[in-house]
Amino acid sequence: MKKLLVLLILLISLTPCIHGQGLKLGVGAFGGLNMPVVQDDQKTGSVFGFRARLQLLPFLSAEPNLTFGKWGKPDPVDDVELGIDGSKITSFGVDALLGSMNSIKGFKPFGIIGVGIYKIKNDDTGYEESKPGFSGGLGFGIGLTPLLDFDVCGRLIVAPQEDGSKKALFITAGFNYYFTLGR
Repeated sequence: MKKLLVLLILLISLTPCIHGQGLKLGVGAFGGLNMPVVQDDQKTGSVFGFRARLQLLPFLSAEPNLTFGKWGKPDPVDDVELGIDGSKITSFGVDALLGSMNSIKGFKPFGIIGVGIYKIKNDDTGYEESKPGFSGGLGFGIGLTPLLDFDVCGRLIVAPQEDGSKKALFITAGFNYYFTLGR
């Protein structure tokens, strides 16, 4: 994880030299559905978060993000209510976005590959664990103006735990506002 962070910092520091135009930075927020995958102990819940998008190359962006989610209450087992709420998930990660994320109007498809620290917590059971995990997915942005994008994406989250892993599909929509530093 330290090597990835050092590489990201190096790429960000070299970006103005590569572009010759300054560093393009976007900030945004997103929200949507948090759907468990192959988990009977959770139901669909919600997810929201905040991100910064740094354009490293015309086809590559780095996106540090902070995400908060909650799964829904599990179904009764043999008609017996379990009396527990769904778990909460908090993550801090960095995603690489592959695709045109330039400050242009129009349709912009992209792929997502990411790593992060995923904390799973359930107040009712006392369970709490944080471990590194990964994500991947696809999305598209729509440039509404040269400075404002709307995007939709789906990403599969794999958060390893002591006895396997929690998997979820995040379906989100959000906005990004762009500006340029160091022109």
